[in-house]
Amino acid sequence: MPPSGATVSRLLGLLYDASASTGAWSAFLAAISESTGSESSYFLLIDSQGQCNLNLSHGYDPHWTQAYTSHFHEHDVVTHRFAAAKRLHGEWIGTRNSVIPEQEYLRTYIYNEFTRPQAKLHLCAAALGGLDGVLDGGIAMMRSAGEKPYGKETVTLLKMLAPHMKQALNTHRMLSVSRNRIAALRQSVEALDVAVVSLDRTGRVARMSAAAQVILDARCGIALDGGFLRASLAAEQSRLAAMIAGAVATGAGQGEGVAVRHSTITAPEAGCDPLWTPSPGGAMVISRWPPSRPLGVVVSPFHSGDVLLDDQPAALVFFSD
Repeated sequence: MPPSGATVSRLLGLLYDASASTGAWSAFLAAISESTGSESSYFLLIDSQGQCNLNLSHGYDPHWTQAYTSHFHEHDVVTHRFAAAKRLHGEWIGTRNSVIPEQEYLRTYIYNEFTRPQAKLHLCAAALGGLDGVLDGGIAMMRSAGEKPYGKETVTLLKMLAPHMKQALNTHRMLSVSRNRIAALRQSVEALDVAVVSLDRTGRVARMSAAAQVILDARCGIALDGGFLRASLAAEQSRLAAMIAGAVATGAGQGEGVAVRHSTITAPEAGCDPLWTPSPGGAMVISRWPPSRPLGVVVSPFHSGDVLLDDQPAALVFFSD
């Protein structure tokens, strides 16, 4: 049985809230732990130099997170196998048993020296592809040996959230690279040196950075039309409008009405039926007249609990010139 729409919408709201605020990740991890009956959850990110980042976690003793990043990560056969499956399939979502049989796992160093002393056993994780600036990364939840193993419902929930987690992490990184600290979207959009536009619940442009203003004022391939973004070519406009409609609906908490069909090939434990999940936006290229190069466009849902944001943006659009 798929997770309820209310559960998915609540988690998506917290997830996209976290995309603009580092402090909000803990609320998302706490909520997904509660929703899945997990004792702990964490994001694990590994850069191209092999450095491990476990700063975003819930329900873990800091002593163990420090021990993991400094030593145990190199011996974590489960993480290594999830990463290998991700590289083969583009992403991989499932329980620990989807990558290593339990009897083999119980003989491993990582279980006997790291997991077992914490009284943990069961794991469900998503190894995400396409994370900017990260070689491998994803989310995992754990339960104690005394609890029941994870099943289809939890795998299905992670499969539904996977494209949104990727989008939220990439949006967070894009904003953080431009500003080390973001107090509010109003301040960040006006000060960012990246080309970013915020959209309200109707898809109308609410605010834009100076770099985005330059691109739109040129009216080369894309421009403002009555307050809405519009691509010059009909086919590109159709795709752009669909991405914006889906992202805005998701950011406004109405994503079930603009759902996107996803295959479960990379999450076999979720079953074989396609999943219809709220739209995570998307990416495309806008054609422009020479000598201008094609314009990269990324559309992402956005949500913020910041009451100071009177325009209540529901999506962000990033331009890559």
